[in-house]
Amino acid sequence: MTLDERIVQFQKMVETDPNNELGYFSLGNALFEAKRFTEAGPAFQRVLAMNPHYSRAFLMLGKTQVETGHKELAIETLKNGYLVAHKRGDLMPRNEMGEVLKSLGAAVPDPEAKAKAAATGGAGVDGFVCSRCGGGTKMAERPFKGPMGEKILANVCQGCWAEWIKMGTKVINELRLPMHDPQAQEMFDKHMKEFLTLPD
Repeated sequence: MTLDERIVQFQKMVETDPNNELGYFSLGNALFEAKRFTEAGPAFQRVLAMNPHYSRAFLMLGKTQVETGHKELAIETLKNGYLVAHKRGDLMPRNEMGEVLKSLGAAVPDPEAKAKAAATGGAGVDGFVCSRCGGGTKMAERPFKGPMGEKILANVCQGCWAEWIKMGTKVINELRLPMHDPQAQEMFDKHMKEFLTLPD
């Protein structure tokens, strides 16, 4: 079976069953192999939307984002994927993500950073520990209304929120997200939760 035939087969598979995460992952891999990177990215994003603990999908999405020229997005995807893989004990994808991060000149995350920060007094006022950096200063008020605003206030420091504001603008511009579209808003929120490493 040729690569193009495999792509068609996987496309039919996900059309028949839109909740088939393995089908989407296989489609993404085949598209990546065919160097159709702009099509591969959404397939891996779909996998992570269905299963945010799929370590290899983080790895492949990060590689795809490198190929499409979205280096900063790739670094964030790979950092978040590294932490997920470490937590799940998925050593092979974790180590590969670490190598790709190094090749991009980015620091490999320290999965024990939060515990170390708490142990060394890095936690802020009232024991606040940022879900992203393990330290930081708690925000004075929630950034916006609703449950998500409350979750960010409880888990994200002022510095990391300021970093997300800059990254969020890049996400909108580089992925060309029309924010009036609910699907685009959902994708934007997913990137935000990944960047801030918000708990489920």
